[in-house]
Amino acid sequence: MPTTQEKSTASPVGRDTPRVDGPRKVSGRAQYTADFHFPGMLYAVPVEATIANGKIVKLDTAAAEKMPGVRAILHRENIGKIFRSTFGPGFEGVCEERRPPFEDDVVRYYGQYIALAVADTFETAKAAADAVRATYAKEKPNVETDLKADDDPDVVFTTFEERNRLDSKRGDPDGAFASAPVKLDQTYITPSETHNPLELHSTTAIWDGSMLTLYESSQGVVNLRGVLAQMFGLPNENVRVITKFVGSGFGSKLWPWTQCPLAAAAARQVGKPVKLVLSRKMMFQSVGHRPRTQQRVRLGATRDGKLVSLQHDYIYQRSMLDVHHEDCGEATPFQYSVPNRRVTFGRAKRHVGAGADMRGPGRVPGLYATESAMNELADQLKMDPVKLRILNEPKIDESKGIPFSSRHLLECFALGTEKFGWSRRTPEVGSMKREGLTLGWGMAGCSWIAGRFSAAANIQLRDDGSARVASATEYRRDRREQNHAPARFENEFE
Repeated sequence: MPTTQEKSTASPVGRDTPRVDGPRKVSGRAQYTADFHFPGMLYAVPVEATIANGKIVKLDTAAAEKMPGVRAILHRENIGKIFRSTFGPGFEGVCEERRPPFEDDVVRYYGQYIALAVADTFETAKAAADAVRATYAKEKPNVETDLKADDDPDVVFTTFEERNRLDSKRGDPDGAFASAPVKLDQTYITPSETHNPLELHSTTAIWDGSMLTLYESSQGVVNLRGVLAQMFGLPNENVRVITKFVGSGFGSKLWPWTQCPLAAAAARQVGKPVKLVLSRKMMFQSVGHRPRTQQRVRLGATRDGKLVSLQHDYIYQRSMLDVHHEDCGEATPFQYSVPNRRVTFGRAKRHVGAGADMRGPGRVPGLYATESAMNELADQLKMDPVKLRILNEPKIDESKGIPFSSRHLLECFALGTEKFGWSRRTPEVGSMKREGLTLGWGMAGCSWIAGRFSAAANIQLRDDGSARVASATEYRRDRREQNHAPARFENEFE
């Protein structure tokens, strides 16, 4: 049996590790954002646009305002000023939907919030929201799935090459591709995907004079504090954001969405705490998605599999106003050794909600395209796809011309092939059978950025033997500014 000292120094990899928050979550004692209740609290429900493109001509709120228990129907004319946030150093001030709610009467996507009902109960607020009637001047929305780059609103572009933005380039990719003995030219499409975690997006806002407290389902409380401070003209120290637990986010809860300032504005207007919880339907429309992508990959290689040219041209869908960048080409410049390479991107504006980070934003659909192309090239060469990747392993980071700080992809391939039994694979379609089933074995390489950012934590060891840990993710790269009332992501464990 190992000694106590050996147990304490053994690697945690491969052994059971207790989840200290587990008992609270499985017993229902964990407080998620929607679980907080405060005296006098009111409930808010947004009114959603039922068109994807057009303008609000009239908003009839009379019937809703007469309902018993309704405290306010807020809209552009009476909600008060909400400022537009601006980007700062690092990741400060990030807000995917740049337009503040109710800033104008233009509808740019289906489900856009156009009013907000505030009432004594959730049921009353929902009934009041349903009673609001909007009259629109409708226009045909652009929801075309065939993506063509249109960064210039006055020009329609018809090919990947026209007006695509140059991401990176090395050598002569066109010439090398034209003269390559083996060529592959394929286009790959990935659809829009929504995050939709189990915990709905929700916000509870409380004002105490000029102090604003938000209970928020957030993966990035520090940035959220900064955005809300800008939107309401407050110093950062006057805004406090509390997230006890997050019921998953997958990237959708990294940045503030429009329900955050709406809840804060409503609480400011009625002078009471206001809770706003999105419906499951709203989660498909108003809190981000992975954008649709269309990627053309061209590979040129020698007959023995050495890459001589790599071209990765991608276009992704974006909303009419916002500038979310789906960075499909992040890994392309350094994934494989190739003397001639070009990566370009374009954007296709559509009448959809803002795109957002989702579980490896950009890189995941980007690697899907380039790795699919590598597998198709391996088929064309009649070569094992693992061998093809090993053959094209770079010695240095060719995108920067410097050594990698660390790179273990070959080790991953070696361990993966050993554990998986890759040597037993036969590449012919339908050639592998087991228990009456046809098996398919595939592989792909992948990469993800290794970024480090400043962070802080507060730990209290109490005399009763318990400990309290409070922490917040610090997105600000410049740590010289220290505020007295930090945003918090906190858990208390006994």
